[in-house]
Amino acid sequence: MVKSALSSHYREYYGVTTLLASHPALRRANRHAQFQLHGNKVWAASYLMMAYLQDNPLEHNSKVLEVGCGAGLAGIYCAKHFNAEVTASDGDPAVLPALELHTDANKVALNWQPALFSELTETELGQYDTLMACDICFWDDMAEDLAELIDRAIAAGVARIIIADPMRPPFLALAEYCIERHFAELLPIRAESGRRHKGAILLIENN
Repeated sequence: MVKSALSSHYREYYGVTTLLASHPALRRANRHAQFQLHGNKVWAASYLMMAYLQDNPLEHNSKVLEVGCGAGLAGIYCAKHFNAEVTASDGDPAVLPALELHTDANKVALNWQPALFSELTETELGQYDTLMACDICFWDDMAEDLAELIDRAIAAGVARIIIADPMRPPFLALAEYCIERHFAELLPIRAESGRRHKGAILLIENN
């Protein structure tokens, strides 16, 4: 069997194809993009989310919103494994080419919505069963924005909120808020993607 010249630029973890930074198309896309919010990397928390969902699957055909999506790997996982209807949202439109390359590589379609956390209204959030995010709380002021987003999602009736993180201090501050206000759980999690990752899942079941 002839090996594709591009096969060395892909990896597959948890059934999701990831393009390496060396992939020619991804390199071209990133070279011309002007990233504002670190959306030019695949963060390990995406694999933490996949590891969690592998053991705690969503209901099939769920409606999922992935905020701060970047390359959208967590949303792609949901579309591939649960036939979820996924909307990928990010405050930085520059992530779109990388998102499209990853959806093409995985043969799935995701909806796209460019938006900051503060721009997602209660009415919009109410369309979804699950709100998820991976490593999106890396600045102190993000914890406050995310707390307000989660408050709106809870009020809108979103059934489940799942955030994966390597346990950065702003995330832990957010977790403390959610545990006190929304009876959230903070769950340790490990994952592998050629190397080992560890962190936590912030889980809110809005029943």
